[in-house]
Amino acid sequence: MSDPLRDLERIAAELAPCSTLLVAPPSHPLAARFAAQADYRRCDAAALLDGDCTLPRQQLALVADTLERLTPTRADALLALLRDRLAETLYCLADPARWPPSRMLALGLQPLGRYPRAGGIALYHFDLYDYKRTPDWLNARNWANPEQWNKHRW
Repeated sequence: MSDPLRDLERIAAELAPCSTLLVAPPSHPLAARFAAQADYRRCDAAALLDGDCTLPRQQLALVADTLERLTPTRADALLALLRDRLAETLYCLADPARWPPSRMLALGLQPLGRYPRAGGIALYHFDLYDYKRTPDWLNARNWANPEQWNKHRW
């Protein structure tokens, strides 16, 4: 992992989503790279948080150069909005000094790696369909408790 922007571009190319949302400033280099795609949209964090930018659920959301410009409360609200309502898969670049991995884990984002050459920035990932592992107790053999049948009257 050497260049975070190239990695985000590579991820978007590999996933080939039907719809992509970029949450970044208008002058961000990724905005120019994705502009030619028909399924691409870009919104500012403030527009999303204030409700000025209404979008249907996107298959992929990329967050770059955004969290550093927001207060912690608004950044948490933005990530929660993207995770819960606007994106099935989310990739986010964040500075671990300001956004520690424990905070990102609390929001459901998993760390993928760090970019030491890019100032130590970290890449986080959230996928709606695999964000939580199925616990061991959540299976058919534990639900009905068949060992207790005919032993106790319930």
